Amino acid sequence: MKSSLFAATAALALLWPAFAIAAPPETTGSLSVNTGMIDGKPRSFVLYIPRDLRPGAPLLFMFHGGGGDGPMAREGTGHEFDLLADRNGFIVAYPDGIDRSWTGCRQVQNRLADRRAIDDVKFVEAIIAQEVARHRIDPKRVFATGHSMGAALSYRLALERPHAFAAIAAISSNLPAPDNMDCQPANVGIPVMIINGTADPVSLYNGGTGARGTSQGRILSTDATVQYFVALNGLSGPPAVERLAHQKASDPTWVERLTWSAPEKPPVVLYTVHGGGHVVPQRYFQFGEGQTQDLDAPIAIWDFFAKIPSKP
Repeated sequence: MKSSLFAATAALALLWPAFAIAAPPETTGSLSVNTGMIDGKPRSFVLYIPRDLRPGAPLLFMFHGGGGDGPMAREGTGHEFDLLADRNGFIVAYPDGIDRSWTGCRQVQNRLADRRAIDDVKFVEAIIAQEVARHRIDPKRVFATGHSMGAALSYRLALERPHAFAAIAAISSNLPAPDNMDCQPANVGIPVMIINGTADPVSLYNGGTGARGTSQGRILSTDATVQYFVALNGLSGPPAVERLAHQKASDPTWVERLTWSAPEKPPVVLYTVHGGGHVVPQRYFQFGEGQTQDLDAPIAIWDFFAKIPSKP
């Protein structure tokens, strides 16, 4: 892949939305909009580069939910991944899906006429190749996270490209049911974190067909999704269970963390937000109902990623 596949331009300042809880601290790095062509289709992504970036830095993908785009994913995570990048020296990519959507593992969605010719995996691989050439990122320290449909793409990358990613984190999403599965798993273990709310009206915690919007076919329950990766990673036995400290008496939600781990095996972590909705829990951006104050997802995700050993 040529290093000049995507052209970069300086990004305009993004206005902080009216539904922000509070303005985040100032970032110190640079933001650019990158555009190019994949399979004859224009593709784009926002890239955040921390100041004084060193060779061998990690690369983190944050994939937006359905109806969103890269800048919205950046705002909807409260710019926290940028702040974490400043402190920890990694690059953040916020890609744009075609028609504000992604092609994950759901057969019902992927067979829609306007999705059949879109190769989002190839788009992601092109970004990785370019950042290896342009900023000399460590190809063994590439991570993927996303919200809702963006989490569905993260699952696809975990299943089909486990050697290209060091770990993934999925927010507000479960795997598709077997009769709706459209991916070809490589059956290779990979560290996985899942953050799901029990009151999510879109990606139902207990599985089935989403109660809001166009049906994308049946999905597994959160428990079945977690157990899929627990088995894939060769883990067994009961998980370690921890209830996170409650931050505010008026907050009706509470958060439980389950961790499956074993020496030399990829871990699996589940954050269950009891009473949580279809949101990204964090401190700066207000999604709506069910946004817990007991968990800051970007911080938890990067803490999980940072502890994953580099691939051999």
